[in-house]
Amino acid sequence: METFMVDEEHCAARRHFFEDHAEGWEDRNYSPEKLRRLESLLARVDLDRGMTVLDAGCGQGVLLPFLRRRVGGEGRLIALDASAAMLRCAAQRHPDAWILHAGVEAIPLLDGYVDAVICFSAFPHFSDKEATACEFYRLLKPGGAAYVLHIDGREKLNDLHDQHHAVCGDHLPCPHGMKKIFSQAGFSKMRADESAEHYYFAACKQE
Repeated sequence: METFMVDEEHCAARRHFFEDHAEGWEDRNYSPEKLRRLESLLARVDLDRGMTVLDAGCGQGVLLPFLRRRVGGEGRLIALDASAAMLRCAAQRHPDAWILHAGVEAIPLLDGYVDAVICFSAFPHFSDKEATACEFYRLLKPGGAAYVLHIDGREKLNDLHDQHHAVCGDHLPCPHGMKKIFSQAGFSKMRADESAEHYYFAACKQE
């Protein structure tokens, strides 16, 4: 599997960026129209009542109300993020979720613990994308699926990130590149499509 050196200075700058911008993040970034687009995209995610779902890179928890409606009260939602400031807001807004402060490259959960992993609007910011995909695979039950979702197009996202030094170079891979990353981690049955207003990727762990 391809490996590369992680730029620790860039990682630190990214962490500070999200800590410093946490207050008001959802209000600034998720208009009612964007939330409608998010709900439409989430309709393509296979979820059932009672599932355990990991929201990887959850931020302030914008996904959690949508996920709760899908998994019901008996389902378990795990909200994971590397930003303590983001998680404090998520905990206040969504006390029914299990809040987990950790990076995605080493998630403190048992093998096969979750039914689904959903990574919304966060994957470009993960320094070691190959290690992240391997962690998603490890955590999923056989037959489970991982999803990478965005409600903006890849080119727009990449250009936007390059305008700020803290997240410059935090790019979303093209569908072909994403399939390569996840296939190397062991996934199969991958689906991907994109447009100017969305990015959808799904990969299944064989039963």
